Amino acid sequence: MTRKVLTYQAPAQLYRSDSLFYREYADCLHIVATNSLKTGLGESMKMGRWITAPIITFSELFSELAGVNWSSSKAQLKQFLTLSDIQSELWRENPAGNRLVVQSIERNQLQVLKTLRMVTELDLSPTDFSARKGQLTESETVFLELWNRMLSVLQHNSRDLRYFIRGKKDVTNTITMALNKWGAELFTEKKKGPARTMLLHKRRISNLLEENWSHSIQNSITKKKLILHGFYFITPIQEKVLKRLEDEFELVFLNSYDFRFPNTFETVKTFLGIGRNETYRVVDDYVAIHPLAARLIESLEGESQIKVNQKVEVYNDLSHFVESEKARYVATAVNGNDDMVEEPYHILTPRSGDIEKHLIANEFIEPSKKRLTDYPIGRFLYRLHQMKSRETDIVQGTEFYNELVTAETLLDIFSSGCLIHKGEDLRRYVKSLEKVIPYCKKATTFDAWIENIGNLIKEKKSLEKIIQKTNKHALSSRAHLFHSMPMRQLSYFYVATKDLEKLIEGILLLKRMNEALFGKWDKKRSISSHFKTLEEIVLKNVEDFFENDEKEIILNLVEEIGEVEDEEIEFSLKDISKGLLFFLDGSLNETGEIESVSDKVSALDHADGAPFRINRKFHLAFADHKALPVSQGYNLWPISRDTLAKLQEKTPELHLFEERKKQSNSISRYLLYLLFHSSDDVRFSFAKHVGNESRLELALYLKLLNCESIQMGRPAKDIETGKKEISENIDVKDAGWTLSMEREAKVCGKRASFSFILNEHTSFQSDFHHRFLYQNFIGTLPRLVDRNVIAQKELRDLVDSWFPQWNDMKRDFLYESAYKNRNSKPQRIKLNGQKYSQAISYLHLLPTSYAHRDGSEVENEDVVLHKAIPGKHCRYCPYLSICNDGIYTKDFEDEPKAISKNGTIEEQITQYATQRKSPMRRLKETRSKFIENDTSFSLESYLTSKNLEIIDNRSKEGCLWVVGGKELEPIFNELKNKNIFFRFASNGGKATNRKKAWFLNENKQN
Repeated sequence: MTRKVLTYQAPAQLYRSDSLFYREYADCLHIVATNSLKTGLGESMKMGRWITAPIITFSELFSELAGVNWSSSKAQLKQFLTLSDIQSELWRENPAGNRLVVQSIERNQLQVLKTLRMVTELDLSPTDFSARKGQLTESETVFLELWNRMLSVLQHNSRDLRYFIRGKKDVTNTITMALNKWGAELFTEKKKGPARTMLLHKRRISNLLEENWSHSIQNSITKKKLILHGFYFITPIQEKVLKRLEDEFELVFLNSYDFRFPNTFETVKTFLGIGRNETYRVVDDYVAIHPLAARLIESLEGESQIKVNQKVEVYNDLSHFVESEKARYVATAVNGNDDMVEEPYHILTPRSGDIEKHLIANEFIEPSKKRLTDYPIGRFLYRLHQMKSRETDIVQGTEFYNELVTAETLLDIFSSGCLIHKGEDLRRYVKSLEKVIPYCKKATTFDAWIENIGNLIKEKKSLEKIIQKTNKHALSSRAHLFHSMPMRQLSYFYVATKDLEKLIEGILLLKRMNEALFGKWDKKRSISSHFKTLEEIVLKNVEDFFENDEKEIILNLVEEIGEVEDEEIEFSLKDISKGLLFFLDGSLNETGEIESVSDKVSALDHADGAPFRINRKFHLAFADHKALPVSQGYNLWPISRDTLAKLQEKTPELHLFEERKKQSNSISRYLLYLLFHSSDDVRFSFAKHVGNESRLELALYLKLLNCESIQMGRPAKDIETGKKEISENIDVKDAGWTLSMEREAKVCGKRASFSFILNEHTSFQSDFHHRFLYQNFIGTLPRLVDRNVIAQKELRDLVDSWFPQWNDMKRDFLYESAYKNRNSKPQRIKLNGQKYSQAISYLHLLPTSYAHRDGSEVENEDVVLHKAIPGKHCRYCPYLSICNDGIYTKDFEDEPKAISKNGTIEEQITQYATQRKSPMRRLKETRSKFIENDTSFSLESYLTSKNLEIIDNRSKEGCLWVVGGKELEPIFNELKNKNIFFRFASNGGKATNRKKAWFLNENKQN
């Protein structure tokens, strides 16, 4: 048989009744390169069934040809466990004389398994390395030994595939059986909930109908022609399979192509053999090219005179992008009407792998295909198998496994809802666990955690007993607790004793589970027996505590466990544990094909399906110069390039790896062309900071379009409709608040709401705050607690005991630099006849000289609950991480700097000259200077009358900004006569989103 190539410029050419494809190939089996293209074709079928044959991805077909013994994730799990077992043998035997190499193989075990599977699929064997004997690297030598020991397993699992590749199976019969099995799975599987929805979607985009799917498959095979759609590059294993199919079928490659622009379509020409194979256009006429696509192509091929009116949205970082996109989605939903709802943009990005976790964490998207670890039960099982750390002796070849119970592990387990103690879900104690973590920082074993929390309980009870001797009201109310127990400002002393006891019970339960599963760590057992233990001690106990999707996941997991048949092959628990970690997090996937990030966000590779989508509104996001072009490299580690070149003598298909890498630029250009040419509307954007990468710029491909860059502002945070309005001004004394509580409310009403409405009182959890608390305990405890409770000579030892997470050196340093005697106001706070010192305010880290707010100013403020008063003092607030009004220190790093005539920095205006003045005082002083010069003059009114855009951040320790360029200079020259000076900043500041602006230079006023 032969290979032919059919080309089209737009999908509409394929639909036409006079097209070559529609007339001769519409009823031939349609094999597509990617799932994204299949999804696009499935959408296009809603407008008319222009393809009458089944549609299957190459990945789906390959899985059926290879069989479940090779393709399923369970089969890969067994291979992973076998590889782990062999690696342990090599570690002990050390055949290469260098255990560091074995160690590197172990640390990259998943990649090594992928390489082993790939060379097996290509029908290579260890003997093919014989020509390189003596020239292999150390890593390759160890890899070769691994391969030899694992060869029987790999060959047994891949028998169906190897027989097909080698020609030992009839092609037509094998393809027919594979397709019938694929179709049967689509129509015989019984699913519920989201799984059923996904199954129905697969049926629809596969172009199969329940009443005649078998006949449709059979009819498409009898044509003896296979349509291969969208193969703009071909992998070695694809080429192997295609050569075998070519024995009995005519292969017809169908792809977008334009002969006028060979450079853009170079990858298509190279891989499909345009010029070598017979090539036909589906229709003879040309279609109009989208201006964006035309501009891109012409710019890359030479010069372009086409002008496009296209803007590029510039974001500061990923969170800025998410905020703006969420606001856009909300606006679309609000402004849309029932008759015409605006379609959202499909977001495609070359950075899908970098941003996926962040987008999911920010609740912007949900993953398109959830892994087991995306569900609480999967996360619980994942963490359960992660509680051992391995230590090795490279010289002796020994290994030790120790318990590794981290705070992150416990938090995941407690929050999963799968830790049930005597019918109680221990999720309710997650907050208590978070508060206790600093005290248990050094704990890494179950016993250490239990001992530390037990010590904390003893310490709490001891202090409460002593304090109650001199203060009978100490534990009677939250106000008394607040003042009588100063150590409760530390988060772990804040936790109730009964909650601490619950934490111990939960950790003990977890310890018993761990012993049941891994008590005999060095013994071997079968996978099925390990799974049965999991089912008995975990899954059956939590089944009734979940509903709907979660319960369905657990039932499916129990069913899958029951289906595991491993012929009683036994593995060590350490290997089973390691393998299950990859199984649960989806690393051992069934097809190996990259999934889309979500329905809203996809990788740029998914642009191949764009021309066939119904909604062709696209947003090319995070398109910076480091993201494009997308790398098309391959990884066959630890096989070197020299060895790979030698292997090509037997397996010439291997050169396709290197060819794909060489075509990286062409592939990116091709995908951008498809995206631009097919779009009804397209947006571009990039972020200046992504992850650890900074100072990112627009990708060169988009610069060629000569787009206008627009710096995006932060969306306004409007109060949601339906929220209950809360009276701001309240009399806190009527609410039982003490003077110290009232002072905290005056500093920031929102902080007070967190402290005294959502919690009993303030408490600090971070190490940053604990350092200040330690020093303030040293200086204030004699004033806060009766001397009969804490003697002066015992003070240091007692405070040290409250911080067991630190070493002696840190405690000594903090003690030596602490103020030993903090002064406080003489006025005492009275509660039920008990008097308390106002020195407690030092433990709240309220504004003092180091907190950048003046105390006298705070005293005169009204209490306005729920209203944030942000500033530099935010760093001392325990709720900064959850307050969306809070200001971080980094937010002050971009204040404008005044430059002297010789180009040196004279001063950093707001950073140094005004740092000792509070925001409100600065604002009052500025206004008073204006009044002294002209009592009738108002700067704000003057600027407003000139229709200028004003941003006044002086109350937040910022600047008074006026947005605009040099054209505003005459206005500010007039103000000099009134002793008011503005300075020009060409790049503006954060407040102006980097737009050109003028800021008020307060230092220059007399």
